[in-house]
Amino acid sequence: MSRKILGAVLILTLPWALAGQSKEKKTYELIYQDVQALKEQAQDLRARVDRSAEDLRAVRQELKTLAELVRQFIVDQAAVKDDVRAVPAQYQDLLRRLDQLSLDVQKLSADLAATRPAPPAETPPEKAGKEPAQKKPEGKPGPGAAAAQAPAAPPASNISPTEAYRMAYNDYLKGNYDLAVESFKLYRQQFPNSPLADNALYWIGECHFSQKRFLEAIDDFNEVVVAYPEGDKVAAAYLKKGISFVELGRKDEALAAFKLLVSKYPLQDE
Repeated sequence: MSRKILGAVLILTLPWALAGQSKEKKTYELIYQDVQALKEQAQDLRARVDRSAEDLRAVRQELKTLAELVRQFIVDQAAVKDDVRAVPAQYQDLLRRLDQLSLDVQKLSADLAATRPAPPAETPPEKAGKEPAQKKPEGKPGPGAAAAQAPAAPPASNISPTEAYRMAYNDYLKGNYDLAVESFKLYRQQFPNSPLADNALYWIGECHFSQKRFLEAIDDFNEVVVAYPEGDKVAAAYLKKGISFVELGRKDEALAAFKLLVSKYPLQDE
């Protein structure tokens, strides 16, 4: 009887045991599948991290290259600024050399003209081939004898443009402003086509400026700008014109002159 009961109990409990094992198996299978999925996700994340690290290295390299380009650009920009600042000084030095060369050429031309022999005087046709006139007997000279016996006046001294300009400029440096003004005016009258004619007019304005005759100086500087727009003294004329207006208390006109100077000659020292 007990065996039958035990057998019946086993028969009844066996399905439950088998069902429990089946559930545990399924649970393990699910856990295994989850672990495998997690591994695949971890591998995928690791691959993404590796790709991101590679991209990050590439970005760092590009940033390094870009920083080097920016540094080189800054260096080049500084070099360009230095070159631009050096241009006005070089330009002014070139103008000074051109002025000196012009002076030397004018002096050389004047020296050549002075050393050139004068052409021989022509013999009047009515006297050609005649013997020299007999000496008149001594006695009271006639009315025109005094004029005939008077020595010829010496020829006027020919001063070269270079010497005339230097003499006028030396008068300016010595503070002889009135004399310098007259000398520069005379220079412009005698040598109107000289390459230093605009300089002479400018220094007339400087003489008036030094004498505090600012209105006259302004007129001189205006004439420099109008008569010699391509000359090398135009920028300086604008500057001294503006300063003259400042000295007269006419600030609006001074400001206009300074604005013109900056807009037209941004690279000049003035």
